[in-house]
Amino acid sequence: MIKKLFTLMLVSCSFVASAQFGIEANYGLNGSYEPSYNGFTHFGAGITYEFDDKFGAKLDFGIDDFSVQNDVRGTKTGVSNFRVTAQGTINLSSLADTRAFYNKFNVIAHGGAGISILNSDIADNQKTDHLLNLVFGITPRYEVAENFFLTADFSFVANVSQHYLFNGEVSYDGPANSFTGLMYNASLGMAYKFGK
Repeated sequence: MIKKLFTLMLVSCSFVASAQFGIEANYGLNGSYEPSYNGFTHFGAGITYEFDDKFGAKLDFGIDDFSVQNDVRGTKTGVSNFRVTAQGTINLSSLADTRAFYNKFNVIAHGGAGISILNSDIADNQKTDHLLNLVFGITPRYEVAENFFLTADFSFVANVSQHYLFNGEVSYDGPANSFTGLMYNASLGMAYKFGK
């Protein structure tokens, strides 16, 4: 039993040692559908982990603010959306050509699920919406120095069971909820990878 535990610990240590941890941050455009909005009010960051030259994972968060002209109230109203998402990553360049991992330019696809907290800025709503989010995106990156990358990210986000529209108004009355809030991000950023 002790031999098995020791072997498992060695395998785990070698697995972690061969992996690549990293950090990333981005800023840019976000947008929503129904009602339509876009503006430079997105900020995101995350921790990445590469299992090998093709597959990895990341834990990231995003903050998005929406301010939409509300015709009913005659002013701009909106919501703030904070999300945390666990995602898998695939290096598409390396998948197509194993030598591409060592190129300065790579394209990474990512997707996963997490939780979102959405707050309306309309005083009479005053409730927090807890949601499931689904995220899918693509991130081209270019290595400008050793392990330091400039990135662009294009992501599509779906908030499942969203109670508020992006203008802050309640989307319906009653307990049943099938409304899904659709939004997107287009951002520029940077990433750093620790280790070799």
